[in-house]
Amino acid sequence: MAECKHGLKTGCSYCHASAPTAVRSSAPKKRARTSPLGEKMNDRMTALKKRLREIRGE
Repeated sequence: MAECKHGLKTGCSYCHASAPTAVRSSAPKKRARTSPLGEKMNDRMTALKKRLREIRGE
């Protein structure tokens, strides 16, 4: 094995590690149901963006 760029004659785990294997999750995660607080915040942000567009004249 050749000397690695970190100066180790036997090679280090960073330079000479085996190729990583793909890890696959068993099932995709489900999105949590939006809470009433989350819905309220979304509505407030939408209203705020709408008012900002009106003020800017867009």
